[in-house]
Amino acid sequence: MEWITLVRIARRFWFLILLPALIAGGLSLWFDFQQPPQYMTTARLLITYPVIGAEDTIENWQMTEFLIDDLPQVLSSATFAAKVQPLLAARNVTLSLPEIQQGLRMTPLHRAVDLHGTASSPSAARALVEAAIVVLQTDGLAFWGRTDAQLNVTVLDSAGEPQPVMSRRAILFDAAIRAALGFVAGFALAVAAALLLPGQKERLWKSVTT
Repeated sequence: MEWITLVRIARRFWFLILLPALIAGGLSLWFDFQQPPQYMTTARLLITYPVIGAEDTIENWQMTEFLIDDLPQVLSSATFAAKVQPLLAARNVTLSLPEIQQGLRMTPLHRAVDLHGTASSPSAARALVEAAIVVLQTDGLAFWGRTDAQLNVTVLDSAGEPQPVMSRRAILFDAAIRAALGFVAGFALAVAAALLLPGQKERLWKSVTT
């Protein structure tokens, strides 16, 4: 199809092209602004399996890798959340078990990890990360069935200043992306209408060749 034909399709069906873009962008803005604000903070931890015996061994480092591989599942479990919840309550922070499970995430960095906490307020996000660190330090190995030793958890960087998960710029960018996709979909609809509606294809082709 010639470029001039596409231009003529755009001129003839401009409303059909713009409508999906406006709907997609508008709904994206409405949905994002309707969501309650969420804040996230991050702490960096160094986690190692405890030394059993007089010397450190390769087995200890291998066990550390296994623990870090399992840690995302532990952090998102109801059992871990049940350990964290009383510590939050002691700091006058009320989060349900699902909120704790959904709010704790981690990014592995070899034997270090970035522990992320997300909650509806900055204070709750910071408290969530700090409570999770305490649970790892005191009961970390219990989640793997070990109660005779404690996991070595060193805080390399404490929880920083919580930041909004979705900034205004991110919301606008998200809406722009969806509007662009809606524009593409609208143009595809316009081309389909030009080809399928009676007489449209012939008139467009004649406008190019004459």
